[in-house]
Amino acid sequence: MRTLFDRLIGSLVFKIAFAIIVVETILFGLFGGYYVNYFGAEIDRRIAEQISTPGRLIQQEQLKVSVLSDAQQMELLLGPHLQQAMAIGFDGTVYHSTDPLTVGAAISSLPNFPADQLRSDMTDQVLFTVDDETGSSMVSITPIFALNANQPFMYIYLKVSTKGLEESQRQMQSVLLIGSLLCVLLTSALIFLFTQHTVLKRLITAAQFVNKIQIGKLSSRLTPMGRDEIGTLERGLNAMAESLERRTQQHQAAQNALRDSEERFRDFTLSSADWYWEMGSDLKIAFASYKFYQLIEEINGSPQGQSFDKLGLHPEHPEGWAHLQRHLDEHTAFYNVEFSWTSRSGEKQFGRINGVPVFALDGSFNGYRGTGSNITDQKRAAEEQHALQRQLATSQKLEAVGQMAGGVAHEFNNCLAGILSFAEVARAKIDDPEKVKEYIDHVISLGERATGVADQLLMFSRRRIDQPKNVRVEAIFAEMEKLLVTLLEHRIDLQMWSDEPDLYTRVDPTQLSACLLNLAINARDAMPDGGTLQISCSSADIPPLAQRDADEDDDIYPPEVEGQFVVITVQDTGTGIPEDVVEHIFEPFFSTKEPGKGTGLGLSIVHSWVEESHGFINLESVEGEGTTFSIFLPRTEPGTEPVHEVDDIGEFPGNGENILIVDDEQALRTTAQIILDDAGYRTETAKSTEDALIILEQSTGENAFDVILTDVVLPGRSGPQLVIEALRQNPRYGVVFMSGYPARSRKELDNLLGNYVFVKKPFRPAQLQKAVRDAIKLAAERAKTS
Repeated sequence: MRTLFDRLIGSLVFKIAFAIIVVETILFGLFGGYYVNYFGAEIDRRIAEQISTPGRLIQQEQLKVSVLSDAQQMELLLGPHLQQAMAIGFDGTVYHSTDPLTVGAAISSLPNFPADQLRSDMTDQVLFTVDDETGSSMVSITPIFALNANQPFMYIYLKVSTKGLEESQRQMQSVLLIGSLLCVLLTSALIFLFTQHTVLKRLITAAQFVNKIQIGKLSSRLTPMGRDEIGTLERGLNAMAESLERRTQQHQAAQNALRDSEERFRDFTLSSADWYWEMGSDLKIAFASYKFYQLIEEINGSPQGQSFDKLGLHPEHPEGWAHLQRHLDEHTAFYNVEFSWTSRSGEKQFGRINGVPVFALDGSFNGYRGTGSNITDQKRAAEEQHALQRQLATSQKLEAVGQMAGGVAHEFNNCLAGILSFAEVARAKIDDPEKVKEYIDHVISLGERATGVADQLLMFSRRRIDQPKNVRVEAIFAEMEKLLVTLLEHRIDLQMWSDEPDLYTRVDPTQLSACLLNLAINARDAMPDGGTLQISCSSADIPPLAQRDADEDDDIYPPEVEGQFVVITVQDTGTGIPEDVVEHIFEPFFSTKEPGKGTGLGLSIVHSWVEESHGFINLESVEGEGTTFSIFLPRTEPGTEPVHEVDDIGEFPGNGENILIVDDEQALRTTAQIILDDAGYRTETAKSTEDALIILEQSTGENAFDVILTDVVLPGRSGPQLVIEALRQNPRYGVVFMSGYPARSRKELDNLLGNYVFVKKPFRPAQLQKAVRDAIKLAAERAKTS
C-alpha cells in the first residue's frame, strides 16, 4: 500500500491534478471571499440605510415624530427585527416609543442604554452596533434641531436586531462556498481531462518510449501529434533515438574492431619474434609481451614493476644504462639500445630495444611504449661477415701479391746479382779505395731498392684494413711506380704524374696503394697486346647542387657531394667494357675473366674502400678504345710534422755508454756491434733472451748497461718479455726494439710498453745510432721524473 501511495504521490498525473486543485482553490477562495465580504458589506449598507431612513425623514420633517409611537407603522418601515424606536428629549426623557411603558421614562432608567451617545454637540446621524444578552443589534441616533439652534433638542433612537441578517449572510456564504467547490471540481475535472488528452497522454507515451530506449529498443520511434512544444519534444526524442542508435552501432562496430585488434595484437605478440613492452610514468615496466616476459623471467624473475637497469641485462653501450636513463629522464625517444644476457645454456645472447614516450592530451607524461628483438643471430652473422670481409681483403691482397711474385722475384734477383757483382769487384779492387767506395755505394743503392720491394710486399700482407693518415698522393705514386713497372712486364707504357705536388688526402696509404694496384692489374689484363696506362692526380672543386650548371651531368657528381676533392685518374687504352657489363662491374664476385684468373672482388673492394673514405668513383669506358676510372677523395691540408732524414754516419756519436745487443741472427748482431762500436759505444751481444738476462744480472755498477737493443721476435721468450723482465730488475734501462715487420710489431709493443724507441730492419748505421741516442735520452728523462 505504501509503495502504491508513493507511486501515486510521485506520478506526474497526481502532481498536475493537485496543482490544478490548489490553484483553483486559491482562485475561488480569493473570489469567494471577496464576494462574501462584498455581499456582507452590501447587506450592512442596506440595513444601515434602512435604519437611518426614518430618522432622516423626521429630521427633514417629512415624517412626524409621533410615528415612533406607532409600532405597526415602524415595523413596516424597519422590518420585523425592530427592537426599539424612541424620541428622547435633550433632558433624557422619552417622549415617544413603540413601547408605551417607556414613554415619559428617563433614559437612565433604561437597561443597557448608551446614554453617552446622546451628546449636545452631535450634528450628524450616528450608526453603531451593540452586543447584549439579546444578541447583536444596530443602533441609529439622529439629532433633531430647532430653527437656528446650535444643539439638538431631541434625539431619534432606533434599534434593530441583526440576528436574522447574520443567518441570511451565513446562508449566502454557504451557497457561495458550495458553488465554489463545485466550480473547482468541475473546472479541475475539465482541465485535467484536457491536460490528460493533450499533454499527459503524450508525455506518458514519451516516457514509455524513453523506457524502451533505456532497455535497448533503439529502433522504437514516436509519432509526433502536433507542432506544439510536446511535438518538438517528440521530434527531439526521435532524433535522439536515431543518433543514439547510430552511435550505438558505431560504438558496437568500434568495440568489435577493438576486440579484433586486441586479438590480432595478442596473436602478433605471441607469434612475433619481437618483444613488446610498456612502462608507466614512474619508468617501471607495466606490460611485457609473452616472449619478453619469458626472457626476463628466465634471467631475473618477473619484469613487472621493475626498471630496465634492474632486469639482469647487461648494456653494450660504453656508458652503461646511463645512456638510456638520460633519454628516459628527458622523455625522448631512443632507438637501437643494445644489451646482452647469458642464457640458461651458458651462451651469450644479444638484444635491442626501441621506445617512444607517450603523452596525454594535456601534455602530461604517461610513460613509454616500445619494442625489442633478439639480435644474437644478426650479431654473429655480422661478426662472420666482418671475418669474411677480412678474409676476402686478404685474399685479394694475396692475389695481387701472387701476380707480383714473378716480377718481385725478377727484381730481387736483379738486386742480388748487382750486389754480388759489385761486392766481388770491390774485393778485387781492395787496393783502390775510390773504386771500392764507388762499388759499395752501388751495393747500398741495390740494397735500398730490394728493401723497397720488401716493404711493398709487407704493406700488402698487413691484416689491418683501416689506418688512415694524411698522405701526399705524389709520394704514393713514387712508392708504387717501381712495383707497377715490374707488374706491367715492360710491355705496357706506364705514365704517372700529378698536376700539383702538394695534393693531400686522409686515407689508409696501404689501401690506396692496393686500390691503384687492383686498377693497374685490371688495366694490364685489358691490354693483352700492350698499350699505355696513365695514372694521374689533380684537384676538383665540386659546387653544391644548387650552384651547378644546368647542363652538368648528374652522373659525374652525386647530388649530395660538395667541396674540394683529390681526383686520381687511372686510364688505359685497352679493350674497354661492354655496356651490359658496366652496371655490374662493382658487384662482388662479378668477373669477366676466365675461371682461375680472378676472384671478382678487386673492383668491389676498390668501390667499397672509396665509399668508406667518404669519396666516390666514376667509370667511363668505350668498347675497343679503353677505360677510365676516376677516384674522388676528400682533399686535406698538408701536414706540419717535421721529418728528420738521417743519412750520414756519425751524426749521433756515443760517449762510452754500454749497449746490450740481442738478436738470434749472427750477421745482424755483428753488423749492429760494428756500427755502435764505431760510433763510440761499448757493446756486448746475446743470441737469446736467456743469455741476455744472464749478462744483465752479471753487469752491475760501472759495467751496467745503459741501453738494451733487442729484436722483437726471438727464440723462446720474445724481446718485449726480455725488456719487461729487465726493467723489473732495473727500471733505468733505455730500450730499442728492432723488427722487419714494423706495423704488427709496433701494435703489439704499444699494448705492452709505452716508452721505447723502434727501428725498422734493415736500417742504416745513422738510423741505428739515432735510435740508441733517443733511447738514452728517454731513459734520462724517465730517471728525472721517477
